[in-house]
Amino acid sequence: MSPRACGLPGGGLPSPRWSVVAVLAALAGCVTGAVLCLVMTRSADAYGRSHRQVTAQIVRIFTPPPGRALPAPGLDVELTWTGADGRPRTGRTHLGVAASTKSPLRVWVDREDRLDVGPAATGTIALGSVLGGAAVALAVWPVMLVAQAGRRAWTARRAMAGWEREWRDISAAGR
Repeated sequence: MSPRACGLPGGGLPSPRWSVVAVLAALAGCVTGAVLCLVMTRSADAYGRSHRQVTAQIVRIFTPPPGRALPAPGLDVELTWTGADGRPRTGRTHLGVAASTKSPLRVWVDREDRLDVGPAATGTIALGSVLGGAAVALAVWPVMLVAQAGRRAWTARRAMAGWEREWRDISAAGR
């Protein structure tokens, strides 16, 4: 198949129509990534208004049963800490590979003194923004190509209908 038959005029250079679709898809991805970054950053900044950090002690380290692995690398531990009302609280959480098993450690709890994961890290925000923007760009690309093909089909159908009308007029006038 020749480059021209593939829609690449000029011996393989991309068509300007493809460039417009690519620019619009990239623009949609960039805008989405920026909005996601803003929303996730605001959420992480506001996290401290509804949560607080407490100092907890490791009470017990759980080991998985023989032949069974943990769902994520690290350790499952039981912690104890003092709640906002002064009563002792306990909870179970997962410590990642990089976390220290030395007591005491700082954990996040919500208003009811239940363990929580903590605010999103900078890396998580950046990765979420990039992946979200890329996903939107990849979703917009085929949608725009389908819309472009539909517009071409609609234009061709209108042109054919116009030619049919003209042909009928010419045929009727020539009889």
